[in-house]
Amino acid sequence: MSRVRLERAEPSQRDALANLAQLYIHDFNAFLAPGRTIALGDDGRYPDALGLDRYWAAPDRAVWFIRVEGALAGFALLNAVSHCGRPVDHNLGEFFVARGHRRDGVGLHAAVALIHGHPGRWEVAVSARNPPAQSFWARVVEASGATEVEALEGDGAQWTGPIWRFVSA
Repeated sequence: MSRVRLERAEPSQRDALANLAQLYIHDFNAFLAPGRTIALGDDGRYPDALGLDRYWAAPDRAVWFIRVEGALAGFALLNAVSHCGRPVDHNLGEFFVARGHRRDGVGLHAAVALIHGHPGRWEVAVSARNPPAQSFWARVVEASGATEVEALEGDGAQWTGPIWRFVSA
């Protein structure tokens, strides 16, 4: 799908990420437990629940924008934080595709390209309350051709939900 590409984001693009994060948090609220949703502030914006500043400052974190035919369509946040306490080279911190680009292969293409572009041990943890994302990431792991695939279940304390661990060559 040549119309989809990944672009490594630069700190000068932090406003674009912050704006996309507003859409992400709005959508993600539907999958949070009752009483745990993220409330809008008096300014009509969600707080930075993702810790975006860390992605610009830490060397083991990266921001990737997803573009469709050149237009901004989403983002991926990478870090090296394990949800099960085992060594990992890459963890998918957050992944977002704007609604207008969902269900037509954009997310799958972008996620597989991201995995192929970062060889090593991966981890993708998905909330137990987000069945659509669970289905999506199972398809991504399979489509990526990953090896040493493990499907774990979080311990309920550090993480609640499935965790995929795999290796990308």
